[in-house]
Formats: sequence, C-alpha cells, structure tokens
Amino acid sequence: MRLPSLRLPFRLLRGHIGRLALTLIALAWGVALVCAIDVVNRAVLSAFVEVVDTMAGRAALEIAAGEGALFPEDVATRAAAVAGVELAVPVVTAAAFATDGSGELMSVHGVDVTNDAAIRVYHVRDEGGLPIDDPLVFLSQPDSILLARSFAGPRGLEVGTKLELETPTGRRRFTVRGLIEPEGIGRVHGGNLVVMDLFAAERAFTRPGLINRVDVVVARDSEVTVVRNALASVLPEGLQVTAPAQRKVDLHRVMRSVQVMLQGVSLLVLLAAFLIVFNRLSAVFEARIWQVGVMRAMGLRPTDVWLELLAESLLIGAAGVAAGLASGVGLARLMLPVIATTTALASKLTVPSARFVVGWSSLAVAAALGLGATLLAAALPAWRAARASTAAVIGGRGVEQPAHATRLVHIALAASLVAGSAAILLERWTRAASLGLVATFLLAIGAAFAARPLAEVLRSAWLRQRIASAGPTLRLAVAALGRSPRRTALTVATLGVGFAVVTWLWVVANSVEQSVIHVMPGIFRADLVVGSVRIAAGYVEAPLDEGVLRELEEVPGVALVVGEHSSDWHYANGPIAIHAVDRRFFLDPRFERWPLVGSAVPDVWRLMAAGEVAIVSTNLSHNLGMALGDFLDIETPSGPLRLRVGGMVDDFLSPRGTVLMSRELYVRHWHDTQITHALVRIAPDAEIGAVRAAIAAHVGARFSLRVLSVGELIDWFAAQVRRAFAAVFALAGMVLLVVGFGVADTIAAGVLERRREIAAMGALGARRGRLARMILVEASLIGVCGLVLALAVGLALGVLWVTMTFPDLVGWTLELHVPGLYVVVVSAAATAVCLLAALLPAYRSARIELGSALRYE
Repeated sequence: MRLPSLRLPFRLLRGHIGRLALTLIALAWGVALVCAIDVVNRAVLSAFVEVVDTMAGRAALEIAAGEGALFPEDVATRAAAVAGVELAVPVVTAAAFATDGSGELMSVHGVDVTNDAAIRVYHVRDEGGLPIDDPLVFLSQPDSILLARSFAGPRGLEVGTKLELETPTGRRRFTVRGLIEPEGIGRVHGGNLVVMDLFAAERAFTRPGLINRVDVVVARDSEVTVVRNALASVLPEGLQVTAPAQRKVDLHRVMRSVQVMLQGVSLLVLLAAFLIVFNRLSAVFEARIWQVGVMRAMGLRPTDVWLELLAESLLIGAAGVAAGLASGVGLARLMLPVIATTTALASKLTVPSARFVVGWSSLAVAAALGLGATLLAAALPAWRAARASTAAVIGGRGVEQPAHATRLVHIALAASLVAGSAAILLERWTRAASLGLVATFLLAIGAAFAARPLAEVLRSAWLRQRIASAGPTLRLAVAALGRSPRRTALTVATLGVGFAVVTWLWVVANSVEQSVIHVMPGIFRADLVVGSVRIAAGYVEAPLDEGVLRELEEVPGVALVVGEHSSDWHYANGPIAIHAVDRRFFLDPRFERWPLVGSAVPDVWRLMAAGEVAIVSTNLSHNLGMALGDFLDIETPSGPLRLRVGGMVDDFLSPRGTVLMSRELYVRHWHDTQITHALVRIAPDAEIGAVRAAIAAHVGARFSLRVLSVGELIDWFAAQVRRAFAAVFALAGMVLLVVGFGVADTIAAGVLERRREIAAMGALGARRGRLARMILVEASLIGVCGLVLALAVGLALGVLWVTMTFPDLVGWTLELHVPGLYVVVVSAAATAVCLLAALLPAYRSARIELGSALRYE
C-alpha cells in the first residue's frame, strides 16, 4: 500500500470547487460555531476568574459568612492571632451605582487606608506610589473615596470633585481624594472601582462594626492548608475559610450548566455538518464512479483508490476548517458580550469585562473536530466507491450505487435508540446530567439513522397507489427522490436533526419562561412591588435600606407594607438562597398565602411568623432529598440555626434550592437589615396608578425605584429569561442556516446530475414552470419527511431535558410547556427553509439550455 499524494486529488477538485461551495460553507459554519463557543467560554470563565484573583490580591485565604452576609469586625483580630497568619485585613465589599444616567455598577472596596500593609495586599497606588497624600484628611471626611484613573479620566473627574452614587441608603455625594492606577484591584470590572476607608464603608453600606470579608495573607514559611484548618478551628460557626483556588472551582461549577448546553448545541450543529458532508461526498464519488472504474482497470487496488478519495476529502475538510476557523474568530467576537450576559444572568453574577483572546487550544479543538468529521463522513462513501467492481462501475455510470448495508442502518438505529434509552434510565437512577447529554447525542444520531426508513416511504408501493391519480408534477418528484434513496435520506436526516435541535431548545426555553410566569404570582402577593431599578448581579436587584419601608407606609393610599430580602447562602456543601419576608406577611389576612405544594405542618403560617419552621422550595427537596418534617441545620454568622421543614413551595430564586423564613429571624442571625423588595397593599378606596405616582414622588427623590404591579414584575422576569436564552436562540438561528445550506446543496446537486433528464422532459413539451414546480415539490416532500422526524425527536429531547436533564444540570425543577403554536411554527419554518433552498435550483432547472444539456456528460 502506498501513501497517496495530494497532487491528483487537487487536480480533480479544482474543476468542481463551485459544486462543493455549499458543502464547504456548511462545514465552515459547524467548525466556526465549535471554535467560537470554545473561545467565548474560555474568555468568559477567565474574566470571572480574574475578578476573583484581583479582588483577593496577595491574600491566600478569605473568611466570609456567605454572599455579603455580615459578621463582627473583631473576627479579623482573632484571625490575625492564628499561627502562620501574616496579615488579616477586614473588608467591606458592596455595590453602588453612578447617577449620571449611565447607571454603571461600581464595586465598592472598604479597607483601612491607614494600614500600609493592607493597602499593599491589593496593589493600590497612585502615580506617587501612595494611594493618598494626606490620610488624615481622607479619614476626617467620611465622604472620601479613591477612583480608578481609567474610570475618572473619561468623565473629567479629578481630585477634589464630587461624585454622586446611589447606595442602599439612597443617593449620596462623595469627594474624590485620589486616583489609582488600573493595576491590581484597580482593574476590577474595567476600573469601575470605589475605594473607601473601612469605617466610612461600614456606615454607608453595612452597619458600624460589621464587615463581610476578611482577607488573610499567609506567612511564606507556612502551609496554606494548615493555616486554613487552624482558622476554621478558632472562628465562630457559620464563617467559612476558602482559598481563591476553591472559589474558582466553585465559579466553574456554577457556570458549567450554560457552557455545557452551548457546547452540546455546537456539537449537534457539527453533526448536521457531518451529514451534509457525507451526503455531498457520496454524490461526488458516485458522479465520478466511472473514473474509479478506470483507475481500477489500470491496476490500482481498492485500498489505493480509497486513500486517494480520502486525500481528496482531506482537502475539502482543510478548506472548510480554514474558512471555519477564520469565521469562528469573528463570530466569537460578536458572541462574547451576549454569552457573558447569558452566563451572568444564569449564575447571578455581575457581567465582567471579558478580554477577547483566541487560544491555540480552541483552534486546535475546532480544527480536529472539523477534519475528523470530514474524514469520518468520507470513509464509507469512499470505501463503497473503491470496492465496486469494474464492470458494475462502468455500467452504472450516473446512477446511485445500490446500498448493501440497509440492514446495518436498521441495526444502528436500534442500537442508538437502545443506548439512548439506557442512558436515560441511568440518568434517572444516578441523576448525572452528563448521561442526559449522552442520551441527547445518541437520540440525535438515532434520528439520522431513522431518516432512511422514513425516506423509503417515498419509493413504497403504498405511496405510489395513493398518488396514482395525482398530477404528473407530484409523481415525477416522488419518482426522482425514490431513485436516490440514500441522498434523500441524508437530506431528511440533516433537516430532521437540525430542526430537532431547534425544537429542543425552544421547548426548554419556553418551559423555563412559563414556569417562572406560573410561579411568580404565588410568591409576590401584593398590589405593587417596589424595588431598585439597579441590578447588582445577574438579574437580582440591588438591595435597599429597610428605612424605605417606613417611608412607603407614609405614602397616601398605602395600607400595608412588608419587606422581603433575598440572599445567597451555603448549605450541605453547596449554594442555596435565603428568602426572608416580614412576619406580618404570614399573619395579616390582607396578604394571600403562598400556594404550598403538597401538605404542610399544622398552623404553618403562625410557626413561620414565630421563626420556628421554614418553607423550602421544591427544587431543594429534589436536589437534597428534603422532606416535610425534616430539620435544616444552617450555619449562620451568629451560629447554627435549626429549623423544621413546614412546607414546600415552587421557587426559582436559586437553582439548587431556596429556604424561606421570616425576615425577623433572618436579621437576628445574619445581621442584614436590607431588603430586596417592598410588597405594598393599597387601601380599598385608592387607585393603583395614583399610589404608584405618589410613591415615585415621595420616595423616588432619594432612590431610583422600580414600582411595578405583580403582572409587570412577572413580565420583567420573563424578559430576563429571554435574555438568558439569547445566546441559545442565536445558536438556533445558526442551526437553521446550516440546515438551509445542506438542503440547498442536495437539491442543487440533484438538478445538476439530472440535467439531461430535465432537458429531455423539456424537449418532450414540459413547460419551464412545471419543471421548476417539480423541484419545489421535491423540496417540499423532503421538508415533510424532515418535519416528521424533527417533531418526534425534538419533542422527545424537550421532554427529556425539562423533566430530567435540565433539573440535574442546573437544579431548577420545571413544568413542561410545549409552545401553543409549536407544530404550526416548526412546520412553517421547515417548509420555508426547504423552499428557499430550492428556489435557485428550481430557477436554474427552468432555464436549462436543451441542446447543451442533452449533450451533457
């Protein structure tokens, strides 16, 4: 066996490159999508990790009580006394917002500015090497702040100028006392940083004497693990000691769900591109089957012919990969902000300033998958062509070679369905989302194999009998598709897999949105919901000072106001959410009760108000196996808290689960008096529009508030869901584009190969319009077959993901909501894609010049 050279394949392809253009485009799109998703996922993860690193500075360990929970400042003093601790820095971190109309999020970092050692931990400095010229002036004025020069410069802010920021206690004016270089912590969130003295930050954002973080610098001669264990042994229960490396792992785990879904979609797009390449190369090799016969007659062995054909396919793959990598880099640049926003929304994080960096690993992965898919797609058609006998090859010129592996297709179909079903059963048993991904891919492969039996219907006697009385256009279209069953099946497979992916994504997105819409009215039992217009992280509004409740109670037309607060916490080695509501919400009959799922303990609402029981979300029960009457042992900043589960309710605050309790109990154990929303009941004789306007006039002077009805708030949450799925919808559009290229390529190839047949029909009197309609009918028949496949497989994937894989991957339990116009929209889209793909081939078939076409070889 000799190794083939690329000279002969290159010469053979040089005259047919135009016919392979759509195949190259489809392959390039698949490679581009894989490349772009990998580049963007790495860039987004790197941006979030960079925030962790820059916020930590030189600190090797961090002491915290959860996401923003408060604890006494003297914890830092106790930590500093532990052997191996070089420095323990008390810190207040918070969020503020610019009031200049941009609403930009500012990260507030409160630290003791008189402690040079603490300042050096975060690499904070100005041009002179010190953060401020006169620390005494800075300390004597509690409105003193430092800004990053990259933020201050474009806004014309200099030392001594005033800057108004919106804080949880309302709008406040601060004085710029110094500018720091965009280095170290100054790079956080693109330089949107405010550095304050610790005591001033406590007064503005927490309470005097309370902080929410201690950064620990470990001595050089000490082991980080040893110091971490020593700190954990002396600190109060409820405080956690973590390393930046662990926080990165936790961050990666939180972001994994979005990245896995995006990567899964990109691989399925590559599967569609694989089917297109397989289809096109099968047609190319069969169209040149007589050349193969000549090569065989000249003495070349089948293996040599096979290698020559693979070398030709390698050139096609290399061209598609080259175009795909170049397109992927550009596509990644466009997708980066969209996916960064999607990830931040899904993970309840602040959108980072992601840097666009293309790594060689992303290019290598995409190139390897693209070339591998091309060679795999070419292997069987090339082998089939190479193994054909010389007599059969020369005698079968221009005819699709008979398939001898139809039985193998049925076996492969059965095997993929059995393996997919096994993966689904294993996922139900183990609740491993990875098995759901495996099942998804196996079902998509099964759909590709199922296309062949479906396409066989077009050549069945049953169909011929049904259309015997139909017009000649339909009968000719069915006959043409029946003569090329392999190509028809591959086109149906491409269409079916592509639209199955679109259907799957649509069902999941619609189920998430409708589940949120269904649940939210049961959680927000009020006439008006008042919250900040600012977004602190993801989709979570910025907290407000509880003094807002007292101001709202004084507004004319307001009958009753209660506060509710949402915060992230940890339980059972993972993240959860705490949802705390004022006790009178559970006692006052003017507020309707939450709709509980299943039974509850007796007198549950009085016990909730007394702080004796908690209600948990159904997804917490699903994820942690929590049942009615079980006990929750929660570590809080004030020590352990034991609560009995009094009932369950649907909630979407946290993917892993939510614990709902009275806010009085929460304040007592978490020292956090802020609120997220104020729930307002208006007086019976009040008009809701007038009350809304009065709230804006009385309270809006100090706060940027969003005053919404429950229906408007639900619409807002639904819009956030759609924003979170924006990247997925963009991928669905790209899937349709790849499918369109595949269908157009197949139909165009069929018209090209049937030029003589079409010309003969024209010579016998067939009108040009009828010839064009015949091509459009062929496309419609392919669309119908692909639609049947897409509806069945797409709906099956949607059910699988909504009921099992999405809850296992993300944590939320969903209700299945198939879109109301599901069949209509998918049918219209499939038909439109096929007809649009067939327009140009149909036009060309109607414009064939009869003389040249009849002489065509």
